[in-house]
Amino acid sequence: MLTLFLSTSVIFDLFGIRAKEGNYVLFVVWSNFISSILYLFAAYGFVKVKNWTTILLGISTLILIVAFIGLKIHANSGGIYETKTIGAMIFRIAVTLVFAIIAFFTINKQLKKIIMNKLILTFAVGSLLLFSCGNSSNEKLNNQTEVAEHNDHHHDDESEAIELNNGEKWQVDANMITHIRNMENDVVSFAKVEQKDYKSLSEKLQSNIDLLTSNCTMKGKAHDELHKWLLPYIDLVKELSEAKNETEATKQFENIQTSFTTFNQYFQ
Repeated sequence: MLTLFLSTSVIFDLFGIRAKEGNYVLFVVWSNFISSILYLFAAYGFVKVKNWTTILLGISTLILIVAFIGLKIHANSGGIYETKTIGAMIFRIAVTLVFAIIAFFTINKQLKKIIMNKLILTFAVGSLLLFSCGNSSNEKLNNQTEVAEHNDHHHDDESEAIELNNGEKWQVDANMITHIRNMENDVVSFAKVEQKDYKSLSEKLQSNIDLLTSNCTMKGKAHDELHKWLLPYIDLVKELSEAKNETEATKQFENIQTSFTTFNQYFQ
């Protein structure tokens, strides 16, 4: 910033700086001006660890060296200049070169470290995903198959009323009733909560639906009657998760509560 200020002041004769500089050499001032702009970008490059920082400082060093050679030619040919300009140019070239060397070694090292960390992280995440997918692929396939079967039944059963088992409730298999009761308990507990997080509830219910459908072991008439309740219930949970506002969510939640009332009338 100081280099930019001084060189600009001399070039455009600002703040009386030109008079204070004495016998300045214009092309040297211009070289300082260009370098000052490169310095600013290089400073940003240092902070952001950009590999082009070294290139900018290298260009600046070359510009200053060329300007210094021009200054020597100018002096040897009898041109007017300030003696302090030579010392200042040597100092500026040395400082710029040192920063270029520092940028080359430090930034490249940091870039290598960043790249290695990203590669390690990518490898770790990829391995975890592959492991997870390997363990869950069979389960997902079973879930999808069961859901497909449920959808096939849906078109046939959705318009039919649930029937009792000769006046008695249908017995639901133990491994299935557990997930149904878990959902019912979630619904009962949710009704008592003041701050309603319908999205969280729908996720819990959907999780138990997935477990329920993947553990469906019922057969025959009891299975068919349970599907008459289950398929509309799955749709209700889906609609709850897709509710656009609290009013819609509240309505779907009330429908889910009614659904469990229906379940307890026909199943145990």
